[in-house]
Amino acid sequence: MKKKIIITGDSGRGKTTLANKLAVKTGIKHYSTDDFFWKIKYSEPNDREEALEKINKIYDTDSWIVEGTTGWLVEDGFEKADLILFLHFNSLLAQWWNIIVRDRREKRGNIKELLYLMRHVLYRRYGWGYKKGKVKIDELVEPYKDKTIFVSSFKKVDKVLEDFNI
Repeated sequence: MKKKIIITGDSGRGKTTLANKLAVKTGIKHYSTDDFFWKIKYSEPNDREEALEKINKIYDTDSWIVEGTTGWLVEDGFEKADLILFLHFNSLLAQWWNIIVRDRREKRGNIKELLYLMRHVLYRRYGWGYKKGKVKIDELVEPYKDKTIFVSSFKKVDKVLEDFNI
């Protein structure tokens, strides 16, 4: 039985959507790392130690679905998870396209914020700019590959959801 699940990977891949669907299917509460990271969403971060303390309380419970890409918030959960779902794009262009489509469909913000996110994705993917020398999320998952499912298409995401058995 999989009752402790982390969904991580690339921005724009559908982590939140999958987490919401799994939560409905299983009855397990879903948490987003964004809710721990941000005091005021996308503008004022929480204190790091306070955020870690709060999310680790979740990891100490019997069941949870946690989704997000903030390495220092998911890292402690990797060891405790029964299952890690790593959602990724095969190419940067596909990832950018998805982010643009989602942003425009959901009217998330202005063009400047969209361009900032696209730059962030570029830096994160290749370890450039302010992400230079930082550990990438796929490197954090590596020691847990025996309990990780790597998912690279929306069709495969649907298959994971369909086949999921708790």
